[in-house]
Amino acid sequence: MPLSRTKSWFPTTSSPLIVSAPMAFVANVQLATEVTKAGGLGFIQGGRDFSVGSADLKNLDSELTSAHEALEGFQDWKLALPIGVGFVAYSPSISQFAETAVPILRRHRPAAVWIFAPSPHLPNTVAGVIESLRNFGDEWGLRVVVQVGSVAAAREAAQDGADIIVAQGTDAGGHQWAHGASFISLVPEIADMVAEEFSDREISVWAAGGMADGRGVAAAIALGAEAAVLGTRFVAAVESSAQDFKRNAITSTSDGGANTVKSQLHDHVQGNKEWPDIYDGRAILHPSYQDDKAGVPLEDNTERFKSAKDAGDNSRMITWSGTGVGLIKEVLPAADIVRVVREGAIKAIAGAKSAA
Repeated sequence: MPLSRTKSWFPTTSSPLIVSAPMAFVANVQLATEVTKAGGLGFIQGGRDFSVGSADLKNLDSELTSAHEALEGFQDWKLALPIGVGFVAYSPSISQFAETAVPILRRHRPAAVWIFAPSPHLPNTVAGVIESLRNFGDEWGLRVVVQVGSVAAAREAAQDGADIIVAQGTDAGGHQWAHGASFISLVPEIADMVAEEFSDREISVWAAGGMADGRGVAAAIALGAEAAVLGTRFVAAVESSAQDFKRNAITSTSDGGANTVKSQLHDHVQGNKEWPDIYDGRAILHPSYQDDKAGVPLEDNTERFKSAKDAGDNSRMITWSGTGVGLIKEVLPAADIVRVVREGAIKAIAGAKSAA
């Protein structure tokens, strides 16, 4: 398992590599840079609106400028800014990516760009984005990450030119493939496929979905992943942009398999129907979901959601969360999360070796 490859691609990182996911409304520059300073690899959200002058792109430029300032003097990085940027790709405006996003990326030189959720109605989206990045990214050793939820999608990502495939299992919080498997089976099957069909390529497989401590990371490494991507654990970080009630919901929820659920309702009840049907999301159980199961029509359910939100009642708000939520007991600084999880993984790996 070439963990040394990950180190060569991202020289400021430590092993096993802990990655903070580019979660919308959560993954800001403070979170990402603190993860990176602790030897992980932090990602910021890059947005999904690639139209000229969009607020997403203006925010991206600002965040990357702040990242340079935050990481000034950190180790001896020369070519690539040691954080990544994640983009959601289902919007038709993705056709403007080369025109609007690439110049910002070329100016700031992030170490990695992450692509997720292309629309099935916009063929060749990922291939087009990767081609636009390859035109300049080799200048600073840019690595392209593609998040997938099936072996078929992983194969397509590899064919499109991905350097890194994130195998996201259905234990994950937030948006994901509506139909899929836990990373327990997804990671090794994707790793085998990559080894057999793309043996002439340097492609790394990362695991995501349901991990919240070092034991989960150790499992991912044992299954063939070269890094572990954590999302929900970093929502409950001091530096995240999550609202306090969401952090509280995460640290107070137990039995994640029973108290989180995958559903498109989480988006629909908020009036968001932008996501293609092949995706849904996992969140902590909430009254809107219970009302839906009780037969409340979506229109009425949406009105209940809006009324509660307008009244400042957070009980119906959506808290995206993976099944590992029951392992998260407290809010911690991001750097401490990286260190605790890494140390736990090293201990778990050593324990497994001694038991063998």
